Amino acid sequence: MKHIDLSSGASKMSLALKQLEIKWDSAKDTWNDATSKAFHKEHIEPLRPDIKETLEAIGRLAEVLARAARDVADEGGG
Repeated sequence: MKHIDLSSGASKMSLALKQLEIKWDSAKDTWNDATSKAFHKEHIEPLRPDIKETLEAIGRLAEVLARAARDVADEGGG
């Protein structure tokens, strides 16, 4: 059975969020008006909880897939 690696994708997603936050903090130095605040509220703020939820779901899925792989390996070896 082929091993499925979900952790590297999850790590990339987490890193991308951190990089976005760093870039956004930098952008706020020069773009700090009503439009930037609206953009932050509509597009940046919703990302953190959505990504957290997605990463948690990926973690649960990884556990299920690992359990399934062990079950399949146990059936094949017995």
